[in-house]
Amino acid sequence: MELPWTEKYRPTLLTQLRRDKAVEAMISWAKKWENGTPSKKGLIIYGAPGTGKTSSAIALAKEMDWEYVEFNASDIRSRDLIEQNAIKGSFYSSISDVKNRKKLIVMDEVDSLYERNIEGSDAGGKAAISSLLERTLNPVILIANDLYALKSSSTGKAIADKCEVVEFRRYMKSQIATVLKEILQKEGVYASPERINEIAENSNGDMRAAINDIQGIGEFYGTEERDLTLSAYTVINDILHGHKEDVRTIKSEMMNIGMDPNDFILYLIENVYPLQYRVDDFVLALRNIGRADLFLGMVGKKMNYSLWSYANDMMSYVSRLQLKSERFEKFSFPSLIRNMGALKKYRGIRKEFSTVMARYIHKSEAFVNRDSLPYFYYLLQRDEELRKQIEERTDLDMEEVLSLDI
Repeated sequence: MELPWTEKYRPTLLTQLRRDKAVEAMISWAKKWENGTPSKKGLIIYGAPGTGKTSSAIALAKEMDWEYVEFNASDIRSRDLIEQNAIKGSFYSSISDVKNRKKLIVMDEVDSLYERNIEGSDAGGKAAISSLLERTLNPVILIANDLYALKSSSTGKAIADKCEVVEFRRYMKSQIATVLKEILQKEGVYASPERINEIAENSNGDMRAAINDIQGIGEFYGTEERDLTLSAYTVINDILHGHKEDVRTIKSEMMNIGMDPNDFILYLIENVYPLQYRVDDFVLALRNIGRADLFLGMVGKKMNYSLWSYANDMMSYVSRLQLKSERFEKFSFPSLIRNMGALKKYRGIRKEFSTVMARYIHKSEAFVNRDSLPYFYYLLQRDEELRKQIEERTDLDMEEVLSLDI
């Protein structure tokens, strides 16, 4: 069985974590153990889920050539269990043959411990961890999601006082998108830049969640090489004019072109509308495309990419209909995509124009864009000398500015 991508691509080096300051602090603490026992024997790593806390501890042990021993505090919640496992283990050297090799004791979810034995939840677990930090002969890393939950009691504060603290903040969207692109490239799987950015945005800084979501795309598309002889137009032709009974062939072609179904459906909608000669089949085609659009909407809402398969089923069923037109219809590029590209360019030119004009009148860009832009545009249309002066002093292209038609 193939490993989950979160494990397959888990960082093995601290540099792969993309956390320079946090890594620097971890290495600084670890190197203190090379010169004896430091005053603070523990290191608390805290931050939101999916920010690389456990991966950083594993990578640190590897780079320091320490043996790695992990316990989950939520599994060994009581004083007795912690003493039997973590504390006793912290007294001994590594089980390897390397003399004086350190053993890194890692305890995860330490902020989930409580002070009192409420319904059997915890009996002195935090006190046992505090004792561990006093008596250990080996480095200890405590991992928590919420530092303030850990420090909510006097015992928790005592634990924090015996440790150095490193925060792992949520990943930025750009960092997550970069990692996802690298993974997809290694897996030989295609996903559109828009889809990658959407997953990165929706992950809320959780790298693990983003990788799990992107694996859904990989499982849907598979890792076969894309068929470069296929294009959106050839597949659209097979759907609208091929009239193939075997929809599996059509679906396979849709997958092999490596196009996001959200983009492909725009091609289908654009090119099905002229084919209204047989009304009944045309209506059925629109119904199937509408159902496909519903599935695609559910993908975006639930972040469940397995639903892409159902959307492709609905689109491929259109190939079984007898769609015709009164004359030959040339396939066209989706007007929505074309218009979005034109609108993006329009907004870019308008923003640049507003920024330059704002500097001239010492106002904000928002003020110019909201209140003054039509007046500037009117002046530039009629004053050629003013146009030349602005063009000489700025990087504005006056032909592009005049094309705005404000």
